[in-house]
Amino acid sequence: MRKSLVVILMVAALLVSAGALAAGRPLPGKSRALKSTAVTLSFKPFTVGELIHFKLRIDFATIGKPIHSAMLVTIENQTSRLRGLPLKKQVKFVEVAEEGIRLQTLVEFNQDTPPADIEADQKLLVALGLFPPNESLEAVLTNVYTEQIAGSYDPKTKEITIVSGKGMGSAMDDVTMSHEITHALQDQNFNLQKPPLDNKAYNGDNDSAVTSLIEGDAQNTSFQYAKTYLSVAQLQDLATADVPASPVLDSAPLYIRRSVLFPYEQGLKFVQQLAAKGDGPVDKALKDPPLSTEQIIHPDKYIVARDNPRPVPLADISASLGKGYKKINEDCLGEFDIDVMFEQFFGTRGLPSVGAGWGGNTIQYYQGPNDNYVLVSDTVWDTPNDATEFYDAYARLLDKRFGARLNKLGTAQTAYTYEAEGVLFYCGRAGDATLFLQAPNRATLNKILANYPLFPPAP
Repeated sequence: MRKSLVVILMVAALLVSAGALAAGRPLPGKSRALKSTAVTLSFKPFTVGELIHFKLRIDFATIGKPIHSAMLVTIENQTSRLRGLPLKKQVKFVEVAEEGIRLQTLVEFNQDTPPADIEADQKLLVALGLFPPNESLEAVLTNVYTEQIAGSYDPKTKEITIVSGKGMGSAMDDVTMSHEITHALQDQNFNLQKPPLDNKAYNGDNDSAVTSLIEGDAQNTSFQYAKTYLSVAQLQDLATADVPASPVLDSAPLYIRRSVLFPYEQGLKFVQQLAAKGDGPVDKALKDPPLSTEQIIHPDKYIVARDNPRPVPLADISASLGKGYKKINEDCLGEFDIDVMFEQFFGTRGLPSVGAGWGGNTIQYYQGPNDNYVLVSDTVWDTPNDATEFYDAYARLLDKRFGARLNKLGTAQTAYTYEAEGVLFYCGRAGDATLFLQAPNRATLNKILANYPLFPPAP
């Protein structure tokens, strides 16, 4: 989703940074007055389903108006110098009506994310307690990704799209353009559409790590742009400006909110630590990127001692589960996901260190008959103590999630089994690994465990 993620999500962090910058020494820059532009959300977006139903066909190449501006060329050249990457080709800027950009975003979302994949993701998130069962993941995502439109770089068309009627020339406009021009520079010098930055073999956690590098780099460059080229008065105005409201994002489930903001917030911190090592480390990272959210959260695990995720191969066990079972989802539960899973039920002051020590994971979801399902999550940890910490904390998570609805079925030294709302929950540990399962009944649970002999039987 990084290709179409809207830039406006960086505003809050930028304003906080601008407030800190304005308190420092006078900075060289332009004296252009800040021009505030309110974001109005008058367009009701189509859902992906409606797009399919009406089979809309739009040639987006013909609805935009090319922009030729000396000011944009200046921002290009300034950003290129700041970032230290050559501008190999002038970037195309296209002005498109807000409604057209929203529709284009939805069409691209539908092309890149088939409805069956969204449904499989929703089932997995619901099973983990990270998404409410009575909401539509498709609707939430499409509404979130079309709520605030400011501008975006598309590596397919090599164009930066600007919302028509928003006006250009304000401090925020300049910083936003610097962010997007950084993406164009990344694409021209490292190719955002090919490995190692875009790889079909990547799982979700790999993708989140790479996206965080890409967005963190653009964030950091745009901050440097603000420090270098905006006046103190502009920075002060920027710091006190109203952040455009984002009620859709604010009301989205916690996991969606964290997923959307993580690449911008944590990615910036990661890149800042990289950049502090001197000239070149960010460029080197774009050639050999971090591959886990663990590395983004703990930069030393990438910068100091490269701690790449360990592979956790899991076979397709649908045949052993019985007639009607089919694997519909396989991904990776990274440190970010585990952190949010515990935050969901404990808050920010809950168990923040549970995901620390993560080594690798594979998670699978099998759809069965009569709405039954099986969930398998196998995680390797850095040490047996890390595995034990998760094992102990997961029992507390189940208790927090279900409360009085949770029934203990049995415990042993290295395994326990609970039941809640007609689903059995098992967790076992063996050495530096943990396995947690969800199954509809004891017989199915035993069939799953027969595939994992290293882990203890269900008590």
